Amino acid sequence: MKRLIALLSILFQAQAVFAQEFRLAVISASDLRELAPAPVGEVQAVAELSGMEEREAAAYLADREDQSGADEKSVPGEPAASDLGGDGFIKLYHEWNKEVLAVRYRGADGRYLPEALAKVRHFMRCRLTGREADIPAGLLEIIDAIQERHGDKTVTVICGYRSPELNGALASDSSGVAKKSLHLKGWAADIKIDGVRTSALRNTARALRAGGVGYYPSDGFVHVDTGRVRHW
Repeated sequence: MKRLIALLSILFQAQAVFAQEFRLAVISASDLRELAPAPVGEVQAVAELSGMEEREAAAYLADREDQSGADEKSVPGEPAASDLGGDGFIKLYHEWNKEVLAVRYRGADGRYLPEALAKVRHFMRCRLTGREADIPAGLLEIIDAIQERHGDKTVTVICGYRSPELNGALASDSSGVAKKSLHLKGWAADIKIDGVRTSALRNTARALRAGGVGYYPSDGFVHVDTGRVRHW
């Protein structure tokens, strides 16, 4: 009898082990997604985000876009562009990528130049992922007009297009980051001009009445976008 009980105990344990191994062998599609290695781009994005300097991260986190009119921000279609008094030539410096771009984006006939717009698209790419988005000519007109009114000095760009990965990472660190930011469309830029007061840039941008204007004096930049006319 004791031998029978011992035998049954051994069989029961073996069955339990077999069942456990079988369950471990059954992997669902969600399990595969969890076990699969992250795409190279995502790994690179995480690495670059963790490597951001504190000053750089603070500049992004400071960009707290106006949350009113969120529905309008999600409306598809590129905003119309209009000549705001600029000469059609912009000089830009990207603070993070350390790149310079001087380009004529509007011809003498008033038409926008595709090759120039492609250069601007690359220049304004996401700092984190390197992905690009179409930049509306209207945003260039705003920057051009501001530049023209401040001695044609080079405009420093802190942030142009912002990928969902970057915006999501920043939003998780700060409730002030707009979840429907116009940076996600490429319709916004954070700018400054060396030697020009941030308040002066704000006043110039507001006077254009060509879109949104965000004022960040403690961080030394102004947000401009091609959304509806508003300021914060």
